[in-house]
Amino acid sequence: MIASVLGIGTELVDGQIVNKNAAWISEKLKALGLTTKLHLVIPDDRKLIFESLDYCGQYSDLMFITGGLGPTSDDFTREVISEWTGLSLKWDESSWQHIKERLEPRGYVVKDIQRQQCYFPEGARVLKNNEGTANAFFVEAKGKKIFVLPGPPREIESVWNSEIAAWLEKSVEGMDPYITRHWDTIGMGESDVATLVEQALANVNVEKGYRVHLPYVEVKMSYFKSQEEKMRIHVENVTEALRDITVTRDQQDVPLMLSLALKSYTSLSIQDSATGQFLMNRLMPVMRNFMTEKIWSFSSHNIDPEADIRLIVLPKDEHSVFVSVERGNKKSSDIIVAPYKAMPMKERRAQYFAEAAMIFWLRHL
Repeated sequence: MIASVLGIGTELVDGQIVNKNAAWISEKLKALGLTTKLHLVIPDDRKLIFESLDYCGQYSDLMFITGGLGPTSDDFTREVISEWTGLSLKWDESSWQHIKERLEPRGYVVKDIQRQQCYFPEGARVLKNNEGTANAFFVEAKGKKIFVLPGPPREIESVWNSEIAAWLEKSVEGMDPYITRHWDTIGMGESDVATLVEQALANVNVEKGYRVHLPYVEVKMSYFKSQEEKMRIHVENVTEALRDITVTRDQQDVPLMLSLALKSYTSLSIQDSATGQFLMNRLMPVMRNFMTEKIWSFSSHNIDPEADIRLIVLPKDEHSVFVSVERGNKKSSDIIVAPYKAMPMKERRAQYFAEAAMIFWLRHL
């Protein structure tokens, strides 16, 4: 099945809100071996919604529509879906009870305007929203399988986990999933990395892709699972070509890996006077999940000599840093030299030092 994701909401095209829903849905589909062909975002405009349904229907079998299921006058997604599918809207009493059960215990008065949230195309399967008043729904029409979801990400995740995930898992049984192998490389520019890969895959008919997310260059190689044995030698060739610059494989995350390695220690001290905010910004979001009940500190000038483990990155000169990991009286250290020599690349060097320090610590814990 090929999927599309259509986001509806004027706030999305105005730039008021970033459409993270499409990325989230696509990531879930990718994990099941499904391919998303397009993301489309449009305002609250009936004509555009109708035309966008036509467009998505041309390129996908599985359509996800988000937004426009609320109680206000600009929430008319269900009405356009009804028109596009040719299925009349029918009242669903259970959705009305759902709204009352969510609002009345909190002291809210349920208003008649909210009744519009209780109409669904004839034959649609209502999907309960445990995080909001707007139930989602699933309908089949024009040879397409269509999920219509509320806009808030928390509500989409709730409906997905309770109603959609199991349906998708069952639907993909027996399918030939489309899989992607990943290599995250560091220390070499995109064009140089691409040259190595193109040489390793010369005359091989396979989908290749590249993504720069500084200081990394990610390499992607995609094929159907049924081709895995045939592609094994080519995966090995790419792996060998990138061996000296590969940091992680298949979307491993360095800060997460480091945090998992550190969680067995009761106290931690980090001193970083070389990367600005890059190291802290990378580590803090994941370390909070593992270190909330531990003793830890992050400083640009001081290290706690009593901490179980001490991680240090200090500037040596403009192009290099001193990095070390200390546990008791044991110490491992090295000098890291950035590959970026040009003067305007100061920020890129700092990013590189942050990642290289985490990689060093991970390898010496």
